[in-house]
Amino acid sequence: MKINRTNFFSIGTGTFLLYAFLVLSAGLSSAESRDSAQATRFYNDGLQLSQAKYWKEAAHEFRKAIQHDPKHKLAFANLGVALSQIGQHKKALLAFEEAMSLGYDHALLRYNRGLSFAKLNLIEEAVKEIKISLKMDFRNVKAIYDLGLLYLAQDQVEEARKLVDLLYHRNNDLAKKLFDKTPPKYKVVSVENGGTLSGRVTFKGKVPDPRFFPLIASPNIEYCNRISDGLGRRILFDFTVSKSRELKDTVIKLIGIPKGKPFTTEIQKVVMNRCHTPNYTIGIRNGETLLLENTDPIIHEVVTYEFTNRGVDQRSHRPVNAHTSQVRNAFVKHDTEEFLLKCNLHPFLQTRGLMVDNPYYAITDEEGRFSIKDIPPGTYEVVAWHPFIPNQMGTITIEPGQQSKLDFEFNGGDVRRKLYNDDWFMYHFQSMYDSFENYYGGPRVDDKIEVLQKYTPLED
Repeated sequence: MKINRTNFFSIGTGTFLLYAFLVLSAGLSSAESRDSAQATRFYNDGLQLSQAKYWKEAAHEFRKAIQHDPKHKLAFANLGVALSQIGQHKKALLAFEEAMSLGYDHALLRYNRGLSFAKLNLIEEAVKEIKISLKMDFRNVKAIYDLGLLYLAQDQVEEARKLVDLLYHRNNDLAKKLFDKTPPKYKVVSVENGGTLSGRVTFKGKVPDPRFFPLIASPNIEYCNRISDGLGRRILFDFTVSKSRELKDTVIKLIGIPKGKPFTTEIQKVVMNRCHTPNYTIGIRNGETLLLENTDPIIHEVVTYEFTNRGVDQRSHRPVNAHTSQVRNAFVKHDTEEFLLKCNLHPFLQTRGLMVDNPYYAITDEEGRFSIKDIPPGTYEVVAWHPFIPNQMGTITIEPGQQSKLDFEFNGGDVRRKLYNDDWFMYHFQSMYDSFENYYGGPRVDDKIEVLQKYTPLED
């Protein structure tokens, strides 16, 4: 990834201090007093012009202040800011240096000085200055971001990634911005004579009962019960097992592939229809964009969560209005393992994702089958992931141009899941929030189709 260093940084626009020296020594002569007063007036005029972003005019006023008081260190410091804003970075550095020689040092001075060095392609000097700035004030998230850009300019990608992690909780927008500029670990190359992996996932033992959600606990009862068991409940099948014991919705991913075919350019879509999404599981990479499409005449309050070994954290929480689409970003901590997207109003609407770092993954169909193509020859670990049950692992050697086979089997006795449909607490929505003629979305005339969910336990 080639870095354009000349247009890489945005110089800070803040002045250093918004006050002037107002205390004059009693021993000053009348001429000295006049010069001091004049310097203070020009300096304050420069500050006001700086705040209005009239940088050229501000620089002129700061120079006047310096003419009347050659030791006005704040005038030199702010002159450096103004000069940097109009692209005169060499002169800005001289002004910053003069301010420092007069005894003035500040985190913002060091930060702006570092940015001027960066604009002159003096990257090492810029790194040094911004590090000093952060030692003086570690709260400057823009300095952290710009330091990350400097590391990228030096091809120190791992150092930049560390700063993405540092920014993640301090300023998520800047973290995402730096993340997008950081080259991914996975490299896209042409794959010649790649192999194919296929297989089947089966399930033995007792199939876990599905989760039953009482519709009375959610709004929009009369709309959402278009899919129900006929008894006022929605059924969520976490484990969909065919009569011949194949497991649907299992994510199969290969580990340890550093380069290969590109990720698909097609955006992943999560469609919400009748308070349901057909994508129970997906593979998703960090930073990927999801398209949420709400085809229902009601609002869905969609929340996303990240799962790490330290617990679960909420990432986003926004409503998706009726008959609208919304883009949602899946930017998570670097060590996130799983991703959850669900509706807080209708918790039976949810999609669970496994984080992937290469495009070599697949999701099993109704017959438990999967196929992954164009795999670079080599030996790899393979993970079979399904929510609420420990992963199954395998190893496969992919031969050039050959098809390899690997099957997985899950055991119902290993399932770890809580049926939390009947332990709701705090507020429940009441049926008074809906009526047959006027629920959220209008009269029930647009869709008369009913889907009766059935659950018949499979024999062991």
